[in-house]
Amino acid sequence: MTAVARRAGRCTALLLACLVWSGVPPARAEGPAEARTEVRTEATTKGRTEARAEARPEARAETPAAPRTQAPTTPHGEAPAAPTPTPAAECHADQLATARTQATLRIDNHAQSVAAAIATMTIRAPTSWAHANDLLLSENSAAHQQAMRCLLRDPRDVMRPDEFRPHSPQVVTEASWVKVRYDTLFQFNKGGQSRIGPWAIGVRPELWTLSLVPPPALAGAHWDDVRIELGGLATSQVTPRPAQADSANLLWRDLGPPGPQGSTVTVQLVPPWQRAWVATSSSSEPWLVANAAGMTTWWLGAAGIIVFAALQARRWPAGPGTTDLQDGSSTALLRWGLLKAVLGMLVLLLYKMVLDSARALKIAPAWLGYELRWPVLVGFLAAWTLIVTARPRNTVLAAATALTLAGGLVAAAPSLFGLPPQLVALKGPATATDIPALLAMAAAMLWLWLAGLVLWARLLAHDGGLLRPHASPWRLRRTGTCLTVTTLLFLGWAVWASERHWKRVSWLSDQGAPDYRARYRTFLSKDLVSFTAELPAWFYSHTWALTGIAIVALLRARDLAPRMPYASPTKLDRLLLAVFFAIVVAWRQGSYAGSQLLASLWLVLDLAALYGLLAVGQRRAVLTQHFEGCPRAPALGESISETGLNDLIARARRYRELIGLLRGMDQAQHPDAPGGRHAVEKEMSRLHHWRPQGGTRGSPRLWLPGEITVVDVALSWGPYARWWDNARRAALLAAVFGLPGSVILVWASYAPEQVWMRQKQYFFGAPEMVWAFISWELTWAGAGLVLGALWRLLPGRRGPARALSLVIAYALLIGLGSLGNLITNQGVGNVAFGVCLMLLVLTLTGLAMDLDTFRSERRLWPSRIQLLLSIYQIKSFSAQIAYVLVQVVAVLSILRFFVGPESRSLK
Repeated sequence: MTAVARRAGRCTALLLACLVWSGVPPARAEGPAEARTEVRTEATTKGRTEARAEARPEARAETPAAPRTQAPTTPHGEAPAAPTPTPAAECHADQLATARTQATLRIDNHAQSVAAAIATMTIRAPTSWAHANDLLLSENSAAHQQAMRCLLRDPRDVMRPDEFRPHSPQVVTEASWVKVRYDTLFQFNKGGQSRIGPWAIGVRPELWTLSLVPPPALAGAHWDDVRIELGGLATSQVTPRPAQADSANLLWRDLGPPGPQGSTVTVQLVPPWQRAWVATSSSSEPWLVANAAGMTTWWLGAAGIIVFAALQARRWPAGPGTTDLQDGSSTALLRWGLLKAVLGMLVLLLYKMVLDSARALKIAPAWLGYELRWPVLVGFLAAWTLIVTARPRNTVLAAATALTLAGGLVAAAPSLFGLPPQLVALKGPATATDIPALLAMAAAMLWLWLAGLVLWARLLAHDGGLLRPHASPWRLRRTGTCLTVTTLLFLGWAVWASERHWKRVSWLSDQGAPDYRARYRTFLSKDLVSFTAELPAWFYSHTWALTGIAIVALLRARDLAPRMPYASPTKLDRLLLAVFFAIVVAWRQGSYAGSQLLASLWLVLDLAALYGLLAVGQRRAVLTQHFEGCPRAPALGESISETGLNDLIARARRYRELIGLLRGMDQAQHPDAPGGRHAVEKEMSRLHHWRPQGGTRGSPRLWLPGEITVVDVALSWGPYARWWDNARRAALLAAVFGLPGSVILVWASYAPEQVWMRQKQYFFGAPEMVWAFISWELTWAGAGLVLGALWRLLPGRRGPARALSLVIAYALLIGLGSLGNLITNQGVGNVAFGVCLMLLVLTLTGLAMDLDTFRSERRLWPSRIQLLLSIYQIKSFSAQIAYVLVQVVAVLSILRFFVGPESRSLK
């Protein structure tokens, strides 16, 4: 290894050492953490996304479900908690015999992707209870936590991995009572047994069981009423007989002590097939295999189309001959498409499907018991492949190889670092060396994937001419340091999120217990390994952005070819634009009832939507109409030369002036205009006469169709002579106009309390928020690029009309996805909000493109508004302004009433 690589390695090691977890949370935590979502990589992309939002715009593709880690002993994987001794004498249970309690469990089932349960328990403890005053102390005090453990927990079940809390228990004093309100949340997204508040919930495919199991200290308390709101679910068994019952609610009053099984109330529910599939798909090997196959089909299908387009570009170059720039960009796109296919096989199949298939077939190879090591090794192999194929400098390659070997060695030979074969201790606490080794492994995986994606982004942009020919190469000392800092920030967030996760799960554990620190280290070790295993799929799901760069680079290279058709994209260019639309712009549904078998269908529908729009434009677009005056008159678009744009703009300007004269005559403002009305009309008629491109004086004079004016032709041609220049300008305008929309969508997705509660405990919480903003900006820019590139082929005479046609194609796909959501009774999400924002952004882009068409007149008008007034004329301009205002009002109305976390699934 070179000296530079050695110095970089020492720098990386030093920075990683700063992150090594030398301690654990203090004996008195800062208070209970707010709840978080169980991390499943399958849920991370539900952003082109259930964040692309059920808001393309977030994954773009659904990230595959992370491997189900073998829990050390408890359901979530933390080391077993030592039983917290809370005997009846210590809790003074006899003093709680006069306590009054209420419990409510509400099932939220309709229009949800995953059914949820919201539980509320209200306890009125007598002020004579020995711990009553302790409830009023600080949440961080040992006495307060002891009192809460007595009221809310069974000493054998202190850890609650599946329970979420929107806030800490609320304590209020009354005349002779201390009132405690305890709110908890639960999602029916996995099978097995879970505890939420005083309820024990069992989830099986055909039956859900809800049991009220009071804490031992409240076994003799008086339960005033217990209510279950069924949320439309059918019951198969109810014990005991409720005091009141109907199809929506069950109510019990004055319940006695718990029965032999420890439960006071037991209700069995029959879930609908949609919810049953969702609740068990994450723990059913056949379903996991099917989901992985569905996602793999989408990515492999996209890679296949990319490879086909690249081969066609090499076979049919733009212009009479190929150029070095075309060869470089088409070769880069071809290599990227093949690499995406290989990475898809590694990350989506070997990473996940092999393990699930082995379980489904009841095959037990030796490594199957060490399933955490398998995806980590596959991730390192995929990351190294990504870097090597990007043709990096020798120093970068040496550093990447060293990190791959070091990180892979931790997973391949964990015993060398004092780690157990499963990477996480199944019995007993983690050792002192576990966390540093696992931190180093996670940091190596992060750096390698970041470096690989950056290298490929630079390669695709450079080979396509998007970067300056003499741009400085990728140097380890400069760029590698930036990636190291990014890695440390990313890893720091993951460690912080894991700590928040631990606080949520263990907030009522005895933090002074001798094994508390050891259990925390085991929990952190498990989270670090899970985080490392999920990184490859998370990064791979965001590679759609690099595909967009590669396609844009090839389109630009083809446009720069000599004698390339300038009027409109060629057949191959339209294929590239369709693939770009499908991968970068279009929205696609993530899953139905927990199944992603139909994921590949959306790729076909996305391509069909754009080609369908082009078919409509072929008949309705202004420039595809034919001249009048001879039997075989050419289309309007064929009569405009690259050098004749100025003449076209001059004609359109003169036509607008004459329209103004005629309007003045009608209003008797210019009754003495030279030549009178007849002369003005005669000049307007001459402006509509046309000589075909390349025609001679003897050629027949053609004229525009009666319903089309010369202004329509100018606006349909766009502000620039070449279609690629129109595409670039529209992409820039859309990105600028979309900035407020990106901010609003990110805020609307993550601002709700319950969403932010989960994001704070999610490995990719902060990175996903940053990426959500970037992905929406890429979506707006991509939509603008497609609009500008197809400007001359879209139906409509004004920019907003062309934008509307593209948004209709975009919205049709969302409508199909929403129809599937309605069939499976899933949340439709805020699709209307996303569609309205897309329409508003593209409408403003269309207005700006029309304004740019007559930019030579900008200095003649006091403002752009007045120039637009002249271009559209008074009546047309008023209609356009009203059209935009209606869109703004619609966006604000939907934002006010309907916006929520579902907007992420548009991405």
